[in-house]
Amino acid sequence: MSRLPVPRRLPVPRRLPAVSRLPVLSRRPVPRQSALSGAVAALGLLTLAWPLAWAPGWAYAVAVLGAAAVLAGSFARWRRGPGLAVAAAILACAFSRAGTLVPAAEGLFILAYLLAADAPAGLTRPGAWLRQQVPGAVAGLVGSGAVLAALALHQVSSVWLTAVGLAAVAGAYLIALPRDRAPRPDSDVDVQ
Repeated sequence: MSRLPVPRRLPVPRRLPAVSRLPVLSRRPVPRQSALSGAVAALGLLTLAWPLAWAPGWAYAVAVLGAAAVLAGSFARWRRGPGLAVAAAILACAFSRAGTLVPAAEGLFILAYLLAADAPAGLTRPGAWLRQQVPGAVAGLVGSGAVLAALALHQVSSVWLTAVGLAAVAGAYLIALPRDRAPRPDSDVDVQ
């Protein structure tokens, strides 16, 4: 058997790459899921768990399906997850034996969960985004307050209370509407 020739010395590159050409790893790797995904999942699970203390036994099976939708929506970015989770929470709350305060709080939890679930992916500084969500949150608070007031008062004043509640809901809706920030173009017609 013949042996292959072995070089006595290893080849040395004549020129090493400059330090400035080497890749720089100065940025920290971005985590795959942000901390907001965990907060959204926690809020969604709270939304599902809140009415279960007063709900019938079959609502627990619905809540488990809703919890799977919350986790899929939060971590796998499944677009239909929050909608199905909210539907499960509403179903569990609608058939619960709770008083008026529990469904009102459930409505606020649902609002907070849907606002958080709609946050853009990769949100690093949520301050500006949260400021944009304030009108929707205020509208939800006004609507929940109007419903609580309507359910707390006696039937005698229900006509006036209904009118005030409808006005409050309409005002909250108008506040929550997106505003057109672009200036309106001036008219092309010259008035003399």
